[in-house]
Amino acid sequence: MARRDRLQNSLFPFMSVLACTIGSLVVLLAAMSLSAVGVSGASEEAFDGSRALRAAARVVLERDRATIDDAESLWREIDETLAARGLETGLTAFALSRAIKREETRAAAASTAADLAAELAVLDRERDSVEASIEVLESRRETLPILIDPTGVSRKWKPFFVECDAGGVTAYRASDDFRYFVSREELSTSGDFGRYLRRVRAVPGALLVLLVRPDGIRTLSQAEQIVRNAGIRVARLPLPGLGKLDWSLLRRAEGEG
Repeated sequence: MARRDRLQNSLFPFMSVLACTIGSLVVLLAAMSLSAVGVSGASEEAFDGSRALRAAARVVLERDRATIDDAESLWREIDETLAARGLETGLTAFALSRAIKREETRAAAASTAADLAAELAVLDRERDSVEASIEVLESRRETLPILIDPTGVSRKWKPFFVECDAGGVTAYRASDDFRYFVSREELSTSGDFGRYLRRVRAVPGALLVLLVRPDGIRTLSQAEQIVRNAGIRVARLPLPGLGKLDWSLLRRAEGEG
């Protein structure tokens, strides 16, 4: 009777819990295994990507290093060029740009100065040539005959010609070779020159033409004052040199008249 009333222990709940626990552990282990496999694949992909990035970075680094080497080579050449020209080396890019502009301005100024010097040399040669031509013309003018042209004298005037030089005056008669010299000290209205002027004044329409040599300015002033005081119309005709007077045109005009 007592054996029937005693409770009997059953192992079914414990075994159920143990089975559930083992099942859970199996499921957990399977999940962890699958997760480990996924992490391993992602790691490999990440490693491959990192390796590609490192390769690309290495290429960029090599390219930058080559660029730096080229730049340093160019700077060395620039420094050598600056040193060869006696300029300061080790300049910055801004300072180098300013130095280049200064050199360009200086070179342009030097080129302009060279062009001007060449033009000046040409002008000097031309001037020498012109001066030589002038000297030749001057020398020829001193010796060439001086043609007296009466075309500027009105037909109503009767011209008489008196040459003025440094020594005095010489009266001419165009119709022949008559000439009469009076020194500058003897010029007056009472001497030989005065008598000549009185004969000229007696001719109707008389015009006394004073032929002025380059050295006869003082004689001209003195003779012109005397002629005007004598009441004779007077005119001036500068002579270009010391050549002999040619009266052919005047004689021809008088012959036609």
